[in-house]
Amino acid sequence: MAKLRWIDWLVIGIIGFIIAFILISIVNFVNSGIELLSVYSPLVFPFLVGISMLICWILTIVFDIKRGGIKPDEDSKELLHDIGVTFTYVIAVLIYALVIRKLGFMIGTILFLAIGMIFMNYDERNMGKRVLSATLVSCITVPLLYYVFHEVFKVMLP
Repeated sequence: MAKLRWIDWLVIGIIGFIIAFILISIVNFVNSGIELLSVYSPLVFPFLVGISMLICWILTIVFDIKRGGIKPDEDSKELLHDIGVTFTYVIAVLIYALVIRKLGFMIGTILFLAIGMIFMNYDERNMGKRVLSATLVSCITVPLLYYVFHEVFKVMLP
């Protein structure tokens, strides 16, 4: 019978802690007098992110438990692969954080997103298609997100 691994439960716990931290912080700000449900409130976007994360977190737990995880014979091979991908991604995020000031938000984020999508797209075997689709999605998504955050939400981006 398939089951969830210890690392799956660890990730679920860490994400749960992050969501709780976000929502508790928002409650503390509301208790200090900042209005939550106003279009001009600085808490609207973090509140929506926190609620969205909470919903996705709950759905992920339900689907993972229903699916049952992985088969026991795949456990060690899959675990090593997942840890390797996670470690590589953490290093990539640190590098991204260091170079974003020099490259700027748009170029740095487009490169980071494209490289991440190429690296993590296991379904497409053809490298040319992976690079093309990742580059296309990155070049459309990042300027769109920049516009939404900078112009609509008035969030200052690096």
